[in-house]
Amino acid sequence: MGKRNKKLEIRENKPNPQPPRRALCARQPNPHPLALVALILIAVGFALRLYQLAVESYWYDELLQLDIAQGLPPNVGGVMTIFPRLRGHAAVPLDYLISHFWILLGRGEGWARMPAVMVGVLALPVVYQLGRRWLGRQAGLLLLALLALSPLPVRYSQEVRPYALVLLGVTLTIYAYWRLRDTGRLRYFILLQAGVLIFSLAHFFAWTIFAPLLLFTLLDLWLETRRKQALKLIGLLLATLVLPMILLLLSGWGGLFYTVKGFGEALVEPDKFTAAPEQKLDKGQGPQLSADFVKFEILTPLGGGAADMSLWGFNLLVGLGLVYLVAQKQYRLALFLLLWLILPVIIIVAFLVYRGAFFAIRYIIFVLPAYLTLLALGMLALPRWLKCAEPRWLSLAALVLVSALVLNDFRGGLERLYLEKNKEDWRLVGNFINQNAGPTDKVIAMRAEPAVNWYRPNAWAAPNYFWTLDEIKETVAVTPRSWVILSIYSSTVDDQVEAWLTEQGAVHFPLDPLITVYYLGPGATPDQLLAEAQRFALPVDHALYLSLGQQNRSRPEVARQYYRLAIEHAPTPELQAEYQAALNALAGK
Repeated sequence: MGKRNKKLEIRENKPNPQPPRRALCARQPNPHPLALVALILIAVGFALRLYQLAVESYWYDELLQLDIAQGLPPNVGGVMTIFPRLRGHAAVPLDYLISHFWILLGRGEGWARMPAVMVGVLALPVVYQLGRRWLGRQAGLLLLALLALSPLPVRYSQEVRPYALVLLGVTLTIYAYWRLRDTGRLRYFILLQAGVLIFSLAHFFAWTIFAPLLLFTLLDLWLETRRKQALKLIGLLLATLVLPMILLLLSGWGGLFYTVKGFGEALVEPDKFTAAPEQKLDKGQGPQLSADFVKFEILTPLGGGAADMSLWGFNLLVGLGLVYLVAQKQYRLALFLLLWLILPVIIIVAFLVYRGAFFAIRYIIFVLPAYLTLLALGMLALPRWLKCAEPRWLSLAALVLVSALVLNDFRGGLERLYLEKNKEDWRLVGNFINQNAGPTDKVIAMRAEPAVNWYRPNAWAAPNYFWTLDEIKETVAVTPRSWVILSIYSSTVDDQVEAWLTEQGAVHFPLDPLITVYYLGPGATPDQLLAEAQRFALPVDHALYLSLGQQNRSRPEVARQYYRLAIEHAPTPELQAEYQAALNALAGK
């Protein structure tokens, strides 16, 4: 006993060995302040998604979703009237069902967009947990900050579209998959099923996330130590497909699965990808694959709209993040992030080329967390490598420098999002029609019927009903007064239609750079229509006043009133001088 106690005493009295330098440099932070920081970042993300939410009008894609969501007849038809129309647009139902019940409580832009805001905010804590599990609390916080501030998810959290829902569903799926892979616990399978249901019922393109998930799990089969777990995980992944497939088939979406089958067959017949546009299903060329396409259509939006030099910096940081993972021997995570980032993009772009359809960054928004994860690692890699170097402030300076680069580009992207309003103003058009159209007037939004269907439900028309000039002529001929709306969606036939409207003496109202409204009636003279237009409630717009002044040149007194209004509301001295010259020319006529 005595000998043992002596040895213990000697061992206890030995001085503690100095911890290695690496351990000193890798102290774990107190989790409580970091949790508070996470809450603050989530609040900031919420504020950015709320900011100017109702300022801009719905654009066409939002109006198409809302037109379907309001049922048929509008505001009367039940929820079951949604499903037949969804199939015609190759859309899946979840976000439309949310909109259907949500707009029962209000139809304003801010209110109808609120579900996207909430869903977008819900993705933030999920991505934080994902980053924390993979990389630690500090890197998880940085990933949370990047997703909260990135312009791309902010933008799609402010639209009545399903892309915020897709981002949430895929992020939740990835988190649940990784936890299920590590622990095998049932609760993570339930969470995995929830994530799969969300994204699979939100957008078809999100299904491509199964490609990296299944491929990564199959690679685990090569490792004998994980073979049993990998087989089980593959079975569970396939099991999560059963419920959404049953729901879609019961709802009548079998034809869309046939389209996917056709795409699969095209993979072994490459000639179908290079077919002429008229031979493709959507009659277009599809994405034009080139370095510029990758740079401007994919990498630039993922990087927050960064300029050329900044985009190089972003991509260098992403590459540095990948190198950091490899240096830390996190090979599986590096491979998984690469598969998540690249494989869905390849599949979606190939599908669009096969169909002859256009590409939009929103189709691949769910790969953004993989991109931002590598970006976060790249931002932290250099400071971490410098952390134990002298002088000590070098590490902090490196972090500040790369953070300033990223945040400055995000700031520029957010400014463009909030300040550059480049969508057509259908709200203005809808208000103008509702204020001035009579109860028996016919409203014709050529190839843009859903816009009018939402703002004037009693004028409902099937999408693309007014596809040619013939339908317009037939409708105008039997209606005392008609309003014809031409927009960017009718641009391919505008010249022909405009020429006919001019022959009819129609009064035109350029309400938006992309939208013009025409007012006409069978047998009505131009002067008669212009006299009726004098009573209309007009939005304050110098270009509109100028146009009406020019149209009223045969009625000089009326024209002068419009020219004076144009001068009064002209935004620049140069335009005022131009309008004044037009007024003087009218007076001298």
